[in-house]
Amino acid sequence: MNILIILFISVVMGVVPMLIYAGFLWWLDRWEKEPLHLLAAAFIWGFIPSAIIALISQIVLEAPTTVVFGEHTLGYDLFSGSIIAPVTEEGVKALAVLLIFIFFYHEFDSLLDGIIYGSLAGFGFAAIENVLYFVSFGSEDPGSLGCLIFMRAFLFGLNHAFFTSLTGLGFAAARYQKNILLKLLLPLLGLGAAIAAHGLHNGLVTFGIIGLPLAVLADWFGVAGVLVVALFSLYHESKWIKQYLAEEVEMGTLTAGQASTVGSFGGRIATNFSSLGGGLGRWWRTRRFYQQCTELAYKKHQLHRMGNEGGNQAIIEKLRSEVMGLSGQV
Repeated sequence: MNILIILFISVVMGVVPMLIYAGFLWWLDRWEKEPLHLLAAAFIWGFIPSAIIALISQIVLEAPTTVVFGEHTLGYDLFSGSIIAPVTEEGVKALAVLLIFIFFYHEFDSLLDGIIYGSLAGFGFAAIENVLYFVSFGSEDPGSLGCLIFMRAFLFGLNHAFFTSLTGLGFAAARYQKNILLKLLLPLLGLGAAIAAHGLHNGLVTFGIIGLPLAVLADWFGVAGVLVVALFSLYHESKWIKQYLAEEVEMGTLTAGQASTVGSFGGRIATNFSSLGGGLGRWWRTRRFYQQCTELAYKKHQLHRMGNEGGNQAIIEKLRSEVMGLSGQV
């Protein structure tokens, strides 16, 4: 097979599935979408800097590992795959979540946000890792490329996102903690869980066909667990929206019907779609209205949990004024 064809297939099958998975997560985040520039930053961090740093770290650590265990022995493969790779890869992917948490902490409203940012860094890392694997193995044995693509892009395609989502969950759980010890400990526990899950997967696949079924079960069980947490988070977010907007209805900021629509994903889609009949201006105002209603509810939740952190009260007053102004125009 021509090397250019292999390269094209490798790039497409390495990157496109990860973008599709990321798109699903973006869709799942139905109440308050995370800023696209932060999602892109997390993905790009995983795709370029974290992959480079992890590769350099593993090369540096390979020499002492070879001295201790010998070259390509079972001990070498287990230590390299179950300890070195998880620690270096999860460590550098976690930096993306850490930076977003530090500089854009107000974007961490729920557990789902941590899952999303961690997963995006994981998808970026998986994309470049898969491209490199596909090019390498495709050049040596083109006949095995299809099987490898199925394994890495689909059967285990969510792995890196799953691992780093655990780190993200740790940061998200720490977001509203006032206890300094817990605020520091929870992200470390999340990172530790990511390293453990990654190490378990690599350790199992080291044993080939014997460990492969167990790795599949462990990975998909973990993915299912994270999905349950995400759905649980969405449910609680909908409760926040209804609770805090009910107060706004009593204040006359918006109507009861509008508040009900804000808390209904299907209702928001239907209302946004029907507003197109009034032209793009009406559609934009309707979309803006429901976005700001949601933001108002989230800011009130932040005020309730963390006080006037970052000027929450002033932001709430500004949002309330805008929502009230748009209420009569939608």
